[in-house]
Amino acid sequence: MTKDFKRGKMRMPLRVTLRRLAGFWFLLAVVALIPVFLWLLSRGGGSERFFGLVEADSESVGSVDTARIVSIEVQPGQRVQPGDVLVRLDSTAQTLDMAVQESRLLEYEQNALRHRQTLLESERRCRQIVQEAAVALEAERMNRARDEAELAGLKAEMDRLRPLIEKRLVSEIELSSLRPKALALEKTVGGYAPLIEALQSRHAQAREDLREVQDLLASSSAAGGASDPAAESLRAAVESLRQSSNREPMVLRATKAGVVSRIQYRAGDVVVGGEAIVRVSAERARTISGMLTQGQLLEVAAGDRLDACRAADPDKRVAPVRVVSIDPEVMDLLDPFNPTPQFPLRGRRVRMEILDEAVVWLPGETVVLQRPRWTFPWPWRKPST
Repeated sequence: MTKDFKRGKMRMPLRVTLRRLAGFWFLLAVVALIPVFLWLLSRGGGSERFFGLVEADSESVGSVDTARIVSIEVQPGQRVQPGDVLVRLDSTAQTLDMAVQESRLLEYEQNALRHRQTLLESERRCRQIVQEAAVALEAERMNRARDEAELAGLKAEMDRLRPLIEKRLVSEIELSSLRPKALALEKTVGGYAPLIEALQSRHAQAREDLREVQDLLASSSAAGGASDPAAESLRAAVESLRQSSNREPMVLRATKAGVVSRIQYRAGDVVVGGEAIVRVSAERARTISGMLTQGQLLEVAAGDRLDACRAADPDKRVAPVRVVSIDPEVMDLLDPFNPTPQFPLRGRRVRMEILDEAVVWLPGETVVLQRPRWTFPWPWRKPST
């Protein structure tokens, strides 16, 4: 009995030791699996989780010029089709534009008429100057010819008297009386050359001035006719505005199908050109835009599929989306894309499309996006829809 007790006492420490070793290895295995579970959890969210906004195609309809709203033909929430009338505007601006264009055309025609009358008066004066210069030139030429003829007669008479004086048939007094007159005529005839040259230059300049005025008059006659581009443009503008004013008041129509989401003015208000009056949005939103930080960009690329769920959905039901494009420009992340606005972050904008046609999300809604992660099919886990 003593031997059996001693033998059992020796076996007990070996059994305890084996149990302790088994517990130690089990604890070591559990500790080693903790990083693996943490890595799997981080694969589902972590750095790849970001926010996005649901976007839809929309258009803002407004007047090009300042106008008064006659009536608004739609209501918020009303469905419209391309070509439906949204707003009717007063055509007072068109009437004012037509009056302005008509006054410009009248002023242009009056200025052209006054310019032509001025050119006609200038032409008359130039013709008169040319005629006076021609008369003065011709008169001086006749005077020179007369004085030259008289001087030639005196010289001939003096030549005739010299032989007679030598023969003492005529007195020296007759020859002496002709000499002063001949000297005066020679001086007079010598002064005709620069005078006639000056008159010729004056006549040529007057003819050149007359030619320039005639050219201007011819060009003004062509411009004032039916082929004048400026006058034709003004007449076309007046005619176009006149036809527009004869039609119905200006109307603004929808260019795409959608729902009226916003009306910013009422009938009777005056709007400035470029201001939106009615906003039409698409009924279904198929696009999501978000911002990726520089760290998230390392693991998300165009073509990847992500899971998206509404931020306000308590069940966190997800829908598949596909990354369409990532903008190349890096910019500051603003709300709601930056979860910590007090700490500035930088990233790039990403655009995604919703793949599930049954998903209906509202434009402007915030969604949470992340990579699809593998989950163990626990029996009590509610399936995602």
